[in-house]
Amino acid sequence: MKLLENVPLIKQLEIINRLNFFKDFSIAERQILLESFGRLYLVNANRHAFKRFELDNRLFIVLSGELVIFKSSQLHELGRIRPGEFIGEGAFICHREHSTSAKAVKDSILLAITPDAMTRLPSVIREKVKDQIIEGMSVRINSLSSFIEDNM
Repeated sequence: MKLLENVPLIKQLEIINRLNFFKDFSIAERQILLESFGRLYLVNANRHAFKRFELDNRLFIVLSGELVIFKSSQLHELGRIRPGEFIGEGAFICHREHSTSAKAVKDSILLAITPDAMTRLPSVIREKVKDQIIEGMSVRINSLSSFIEDNM
């Protein structure tokens, strides 16, 4: 992963304004999040955002591109993460190692938020981030429940 340091704020705002994850954030809240608490990273195609068992507790929100998630074998895909979705929430919330690996299918830009940055966010923004994580995890649980029901 390569840290992107010179992306103009207006370009960053253009990108996140298109994503459902940020739908409840005001423009000012989006700007605060980008300027002060998040870092943008480029993950080139076929490169890892993170690997299973790594200790990296950042939450990654996919801004562009696509990632594939797998456990041990890259041949057994567990899912795909697209713009507006997030990964790394288990390590972020529980401060533990990653339980899966994430690899870019194509060049991808990720917004990374550390647990420390999360605690320093203004409470209104922090709560909106938490709400989006809860909503996203709920969607994943529903999807997995349907998958289990259909395959039993």
